[in-house]
Amino acid sequence: MMAHAEDNNAARTAFGSNRRSGEAARKRLLAGLPVTERRLELAGISTVLLEGGEGPPIVLLHGPGEHAAKWLRILPELVRTHHVIAPDLPGHGTSGTIEGPVQPERILAWLGELIEGTCPTPPILLGQILGAAIAARFAAEHGNKLRCLVLSDALGLVPFRPAPEFGAALTTFIMEPSPENHDRLWQRCAYDLDALCGRMGESWDQLRAYNLDRAQAPELKPTQQSLMEQFGLPAIPPEELARITIPIFLIWGRHDLATPLPVAEAASAQFGWPLHVIDGAADDPPIEQPAAFMEALRAALAAIEAAAPEALPDTCEAWDRIAPGYDRTNTETQMWLGGEALRKAGLQAGMCFLDVASGSGALAIPAARIGAEVVAVDQSRVMLGLLQERAGNEGLDIGTHIMDGHALGFDDNTFDMAGSQFGVMLFPDMPKGIREMTRVVKPGGQVLIIAYGDPHQIDFLAFLVTAVQSVRPEFNGPPMDPPPLPFQLSDPERLAVELAKAGLKDVKVETMTESTAFESGAELWDWIVCSNPIVEEVLGSLALSEGERGVIRQTLARMFRERAGDDGRTILRNRVNIGIGTK
Repeated sequence: MMAHAEDNNAARTAFGSNRRSGEAARKRLLAGLPVTERRLELAGISTVLLEGGEGPPIVLLHGPGEHAAKWLRILPELVRTHHVIAPDLPGHGTSGTIEGPVQPERILAWLGELIEGTCPTPPILLGQILGAAIAARFAAEHGNKLRCLVLSDALGLVPFRPAPEFGAALTTFIMEPSPENHDRLWQRCAYDLDALCGRMGESWDQLRAYNLDRAQAPELKPTQQSLMEQFGLPAIPPEELARITIPIFLIWGRHDLATPLPVAEAASAQFGWPLHVIDGAADDPPIEQPAAFMEALRAALAAIEAAAPEALPDTCEAWDRIAPGYDRTNTETQMWLGGEALRKAGLQAGMCFLDVASGSGALAIPAARIGAEVVAVDQSRVMLGLLQERAGNEGLDIGTHIMDGHALGFDDNTFDMAGSQFGVMLFPDMPKGIREMTRVVKPGGQVLIIAYGDPHQIDFLAFLVTAVQSVRPEFNGPPMDPPPLPFQLSDPERLAVELAKAGLKDVKVETMTESTAFESGAELWDWIVCSNPIVEEVLGSLALSEGERGVIRQTLARMFRERAGDDGRTILRNRVNIGIGTK
């Protein structure tokens, strides 16, 4: 008995000594990094995070059995241009654990609260390995809260089936987290462990010590195992991945044994996600090849900026907010245009028609009046409710579904015609939206796209810019090179090309002028700010005071009076492109 007690005391003493050594290793890892450490309560989980830098926010989610300090080799570079938030995942590092089985919804809520509490604007979400699987699941449900998604050596794209030698080393380390087994595992995690140790020097020793300390902490294992079971081992269903509408980029180590490169290549081909391959790295490029990883990351972020430098998130919440004003001002005035476009496309009674990003019915209701069987889809529940109210008032039967136009939930070859009026032109991935419309149309059916034309011939935009200049003379409107989302199809040739790229033939694009009459300057202001959420976001970005907004409205009223005709009304004219293609 005495010998047994002495053994237990010795074990407790050794464990306490290891724990103190691990804490010291973490402190030394963080000592030279340009970040601060703080603790937040998120979804009931005590969470430690590293935070530093200024600029657009970026959230970093690490891999299984790791911790926020693992980003040590890219943090100094990243904080120069971004506000970096790097948490310890639940049950990792010094974050709290979860009692009982991990519910995926709680982890997604945890991440949502982290973003809400640390990011003033939608962040870039960068996930690696297990963190990437969590990030992808979050983006599928809450993509409107993110700027873009970067997945590095992600789990979750296929069921977890690592190379046999990697799987054996991982199992051995989990069962017995000794220094020797840690190094055997890292021989598989790194392309060249000896070279990595030489480059990192003392930092590797501290990282190794803290890795071991966390692996030997029994209280962390249940949460870590449950996270892997829920997020890391199974494959995310392809239809869930297809729901992600924000830009996605893949960064992969060429020699990854946990999730081999062909997995990333297949996902890139299937979903159109750009893939950057890092040479001389296995499953942890941020540690093994930090310079190459940062080069790939910056290339990915530059691609977003080049696509739409001033684009603002197109969220269902934002459309819900403006829906009553939009229905009051825009829908009624744009029905004439919808009816005219449907006539040009050849819609007839009895045809099955799909309206994508329908709003409150400027295209769907004219289609139903013609006698078509109409289905309308939109991300905004409020918009669809207003559409149903309009349809009910006219005795029209229109089916509605809350749905993302990037991933239509209909079988191939379902509709005789699919149309979108001022909808798909706003999609972050507009080509994908057109491809989805083409997919669900029957062979021989038509796809109809109505989009704003030349921004220099959009009267309401000129009115808005001039009015804002009354308080901000330097304001010249949104940058037009490249054009922002509302004008990405303003060039008729671009619209024709996108329709043809989707596989449509006999493509025709006609440019016409839409005219809208206004009774007062106040009505004009109401129409402009309710046209889409981007207008209000642009005004908000200028940090206008209430007094300045008042001056803008007064200027708009004066411009209205100067333009008004004998009947007291002002007519604004806007160039519109109508594109039609046949499947």
